[in-house]
Amino acid sequence: MIGISEDQLRRLLQIKLSYNSLVDLQDANLYEIRIALNEVIKELLSEEQTNINTGKSSRSYIVSFELMVENLFEDYLEKLNIKTHLQHILQEKYDDVVNMNNDLHLGQSYIGRFSVDLFEKISKQGKFCKAYSIFYKNSQFKQQIIDENQIETVFHEPKTSVVFKRSTQYDIELDNNKIKSQIYDIPYLNENTNFIRLFAPKANPNLNYENFIRGRIEEIYSEENKIDSIRQFVYTPEVDEFGKYIKFLQQKFLSDSIVEDVFNDEIKFFENSDKIEQHIQINIVETNVSLVIISFLQKLLDLGYDFEKALRKCNKIFGYININLHRESFELMDLRYLYQFADIKKIIELINGNALKNGYPEIIKEDFLDCFNLIAFISHEIIVGSNYHKKYLLESEYIDIDTNIQDKIAIQTYGFNDDLFNNKIDCDNLHASKLKYKKKLVNKYNLENINDKSIFNMQLSDFHEGKRQVLNVFYILYLYLKLKDNVNTIITPTTFFIGGMSSFDYFFCKKTISLCIGLSNIINSDKLIQEKIKLVFVENIMLDQLPDFAKASDVFNYIPYKNFDVSNTYPYAFMNNGAILLTSNSNVYENVNNLSENNGVFKFDKKISANTESSCMNFILENIEIIKNQKVIDEFMEIYNLIIKYNDSFNVINSFDNFAEVNEKVQIMYLDENLWNDYMLKNIEISNNFGINYLKDY
Repeated sequence: MIGISEDQLRRLLQIKLSYNSLVDLQDANLYEIRIALNEVIKELLSEEQTNINTGKSSRSYIVSFELMVENLFEDYLEKLNIKTHLQHILQEKYDDVVNMNNDLHLGQSYIGRFSVDLFEKISKQGKFCKAYSIFYKNSQFKQQIIDENQIETVFHEPKTSVVFKRSTQYDIELDNNKIKSQIYDIPYLNENTNFIRLFAPKANPNLNYENFIRGRIEEIYSEENKIDSIRQFVYTPEVDEFGKYIKFLQQKFLSDSIVEDVFNDEIKFFENSDKIEQHIQINIVETNVSLVIISFLQKLLDLGYDFEKALRKCNKIFGYININLHRESFELMDLRYLYQFADIKKIIELINGNALKNGYPEIIKEDFLDCFNLIAFISHEIIVGSNYHKKYLLESEYIDIDTNIQDKIAIQTYGFNDDLFNNKIDCDNLHASKLKYKKKLVNKYNLENINDKSIFNMQLSDFHEGKRQVLNVFYILYLYLKLKDNVNTIITPTTFFIGGMSSFDYFFCKKTISLCIGLSNIINSDKLIQEKIKLVFVENIMLDQLPDFAKASDVFNYIPYKNFDVSNTYPYAFMNNGAILLTSNSNVYENVNNLSENNGVFKFDKKISANTESSCMNFILENIEIIKNQKVIDEFMEIYNLIIKYNDSFNVINSFDNFAEVNEKVQIMYLDENLWNDYMLKNIEISNNFGINYLKDY
């Protein structure tokens, strides 16, 4: 992509070292070299010529309240053609410098990963694309385990990441203050260089930056709040009015910043916005960024367009991608916050009148803006991931979809990023190949006393009650107590891997993580059960680490409740690497069985009746004192009581017995190498139907 000799690269690296650290290359430590290399990459990227004509034909924008960005460092080295030169220059230091922990792992969850996957796909086609979000301080973190609790370590400035702080700033009105929206860019190199663009409010004496970015958290764990709801899942704490208002300010700040940037691009390419609807496509991912529509309309009105013409432009520009179907995907925005802006109030009333006139549902629901109805009226297309997804969207308890909205719904397979899972497992000798990757995983992550011939049973996903990690932890606790009750209990040796992050204010999930880690310490130090079961909590797992685990996985758990996370594609990625899938009555199960009934996807979820007790749960309750660790016992009881208090709303206890039964069947099947090999081959074949190449072109 760029032509630079080894000597030129060495000189450039030395210049950066001398400037930043006042040291020579041979005397520099690993961190100093990494910082200097970061600056070298920035300089080389700055010299790259992005084809400006790519923006003149069509431009795509992706708007998301969160993005998941992995470490792109090695990708930069390869695409800039400096990897080989750098290996010669750094020699034995190369791996340590390049693989140094990145301090810019942005965001979490499937929504963030999907948004970046879509951004990469469009970029690979050589088209102009930007992905937008806020530069959260509480997203620029890694999560660490300290005293068996998962906490966030916040980085205040990017140090070893290729992030451009742009000189351009936008004036944004927020909370009766004029503030500067500071731009940060993460480059993505392909046919042309596109950017993930993040906005942060520049320090302002009238706006508390820390509050804006993180919200007030001192009250989160107070007694009156911590069990008020076990379904809190937000980016800023919404346990009080202050937290809700902070979230609204974030949404308005992001939407206004995005609209300024989009129109800035339009003026740069075309000098005016008269035909902007012919040039751009804005893809909204989830409803919590719906305010960008109102900001866009406001901008058009400010430029002199009448409302009807502005609305027609928006109808051609905006598309909506729905990822999940739980409550958080259908946000209601408090009109008290919106109506403090007279212009916004007027626009909402005009949109509402037009929606009713055209036969659409109201966008106002009591004292709230119905974000889904707003987007559904404005957007030209609503994209969902499967027939299963569409069915549950139409049946959702949170929204009412009329025929006008239903006609806009299009089905488009949400595939995983092929580049992330390249160099797939060797199908010619699956057993040997899987064992090789197991050994590699154990060595790479310094896992101690792990039997690499055991079943590697994994559940790696962001923590949420709806994803039911707690069901898996309860099952492992049940197995351990069975072994303690009778050490001769027959169990195929199994190593359980559980990992993922929790939103920093998500009490239930933080407790589940703590229980998992405490249980892991007990199980892994118990010599009486030998290697029958082990439990590994994977700390701070990131997107770019997943291929290591996918290739080593024998069983992948995708066990969401009902219609939660209906479009998650991690299961297909693990199947693509020969993993057997253990799942609930999920979209994945339905999708796979529509293709083939003969597969390695095994379903649980048979509910016990309301009057029947769970034998597995009763066994735990009767034997929990065997553990002799009061902290673990207390945490188990706290989680158990919360589940009871909320009537087992995610069907954890009701599914427990059947989950255990299916796990036992899978353990027996693993002992038949030929049968297991057939299942692996079938899953690899099936998973190829769900790759990202099946996405339509943009």
